[in-house]
Amino acid sequence: MAKINIVGVGPGSADYVTPVARKSVRQAQLVIGAQRSLNLFLVDIKGESVVLTAKNLSSVLEQAAESVKGGKNVALLSTGDPGFSGLLHTVLESGLFDTAEITVVPGVSSIQACAARLKISWDNARLFTFHDEVSEEEKEKLISALKCGRTILLLPNSHNFVPKDIANFLIKLDIDKEMPVYICQNITLENEKIISSTLEKISGQTFGPLCVMVIKQNSSKVS
Repeated sequence: MAKINIVGVGPGSADYVTPVARKSVRQAQLVIGAQRSLNLFLVDIKGESVVLTAKNLSSVLEQAAESVKGGKNVALLSTGDPGFSGLLHTVLESGLFDTAEITVVPGVSSIQACAARLKISWDNARLFTFHDEVSEEEKEKLISALKCGRTILLLPNSHNFVPKDIANFLIKLDIDKEMPVYICQNITLENEKIISSTLEKISGQTFGPLCVMVIKQNSSKVS
């Protein structure tokens, strides 16, 4: 039976692409993903490939659904892990694959890689993503988690809730401006950079779109 594999491709480096992800791509007749994701699988793609963008998302998902109905195996590449700020939610909500066999291939998320770099045991941390939506409800949950003393691992929105917006928002609500903050930029890539700072300093700085923001509520230093 033809199926769609939603494949986690990791945070960006080819070193973090799993063998099972490469196997899924090799077995697919159609591979769909952002250009930088497709670039990770140039030697693995045996069939057709389609570049996925924010503008063509709906039409490409329809193409994927038709391909599965036509008997093709489809690999849909999702940055990081499909289940956290990835394409799994989009696929399930689309309703296009309700009768299809769906397999999820997990990947290493940028959240995981950042936690590893900072030596954070993240089983007791709070994870947030503002990639798709910046809701008041999620903002309130963020404030509540901070007031409860939780460490925060957060994916900012790259347009209207960037790290400096988040820092200013928190400071205005009386969160300690000296609270330690880390920005993990381009995690696992050659130009990876980890900035150790505070909410106050972050509130006046600009970072690239590929970043994770960590609010770490203890004084232990990162080596």
